[in-house]
Amino acid sequence: MTKKPEEPQQPTLYTPAEVANFFRVDPKTVTRWARTGTLNPITLPSGHRRYHASEIHNLLQVGNGPDPAAAADPDPVPRPNPRARAVLNAVIRDYFDGDATALIKAVRDGLG
Repeated sequence: MTKKPEEPQQPTLYTPAEVANFFRVDPKTVTRWARTGTLNPITLPSGHRRYHASEIHNLLQVGNGPDPAAAADPDPVPRPNPRARAVLNAVIRDYFDGDATALIKAVRDGLG
C-alpha cells in the first residue's frame, strides 16, 4: 500500500471576535488595532480579516514567562515586545483617554 503524502498544516487563524474574547475587548477595537498596525491581519478574498494564532498567543504570553529572544541576549534588561506595547498603548488611549495612571488604578481596584 502506498502512503498518501501528508498535506501541509494550515496555520490556525482567529476571527476578530475570537481575538476580542482573548483580550476582553470589543471586536471593533480589534479592527481598530488592525487599521493602526498594532495587529497584522490576513485579509481573505471575501474581505474578512483573520489573525495568526501564533501572533495572538505571543501577545497574550507577554509578561507570563521569559522571552525566548531574551535567552540569547546577554543583556539582563528585559526588552518589551513592541507589539504588546502597542496593544497596551492602544488600550490606554482608547479606554483611559491616554492616562496610564487610570489604568493602573483600575487594575489595582479590580484586584483588591
